[in-house]
Amino acid sequence: MKAIAIILSAAALIGLGLVFGQAPTKLTVEPDPSFAEDALSNHRHPEVDTDVYLYINHWRNSLPYEGHGGFIERDILTPGDPLHPPKKGAVLKYITGYKRAGLEPRSNTKPWKSAGEQLFIYVCGGSGKVEAGGQAAVVDDGTAVFVPAGVEFRFLNPTDKYLETIMVTEAVPAGFVPNAKISIGDYHNSVPSVGMHWAHIGRGFTWDTAPKFANPMGFAIVSIDKFDIAQPHVHGERCEEVWCQLKGNSLLLFGNRLMRQEPGEAFLIPPNKKVPHSSINATDGPMLWLYMGNRHDQLKGK
Repeated sequence: MKAIAIILSAAALIGLGLVFGQAPTKLTVEPDPSFAEDALSNHRHPEVDTDVYLYINHWRNSLPYEGHGGFIERDILTPGDPLHPPKKGAVLKYITGYKRAGLEPRSNTKPWKSAGEQLFIYVCGGSGKVEAGGQAAVVDDGTAVFVPAGVEFRFLNPTDKYLETIMVTEAVPAGFVPNAKISIGDYHNSVPSVGMHWAHIGRGFTWDTAPKFANPMGFAIVSIDKFDIAQPHVHGERCEEVWCQLKGNSLLLFGNRLMRQEPGEAFLIPPNKKVPHSSINATDGPMLWLYMGNRHDQLKGK
């Protein structure tokens, strides 16, 4: 019986690819991800694996600065090379900024506009008001504001609480004709889409006026029920997809690494079809992410 147990143990080790003295194959190209037991990706290959730590960042890692009329802004993701980031968070190819923008209690921004830039602003904490072109709207947690190029606006925070937003900026090309007024959106009353990538529950924004982005992009609020996991999957060239944690603390399968993600932290999926991503709700509490899909890869004929 003892001999049989030894044989079975040895067989188990071989099946796991853990034969003593066997080293992982040294590679010159990052292997394709796979669920197959004998795939090259069943080992980590630091010499060629994508450094996923460069693709995730928290606003706390950035110094504050003033922008857009007086918002206190801190970068999360910045322009760079999404295939070879020069530094942490420098991964954006198509949009010009992904940041946290806040407004102190009992304060407001100055009127501001830009002929060459548009803004998507999602309120994730506090409440206030936005004014633009004779319009005024109350904003609070869950409100989205789209500011077209050339439209002057300002934010006001008349409360005793900090107004916190996620701000996404995009440049507009020559000849682009923007909307003439701001758009106000909310996700709470939208019909949820359930079951994408096993576990995603997505809610788009309902807008008073549909935003006109210069990029082929859209936003949604995504949740995952308690103790569930999304399907690990990859993205390829010309896809700029960003996930920002809004509520809860999740686990993130990112490539062959397991990370923690907390509110204020965002990641971009490397567009190389080598890095699976999967958000995991390992808690009994609710979780929310702000999803941005900038899908140049889905443009027909381009």
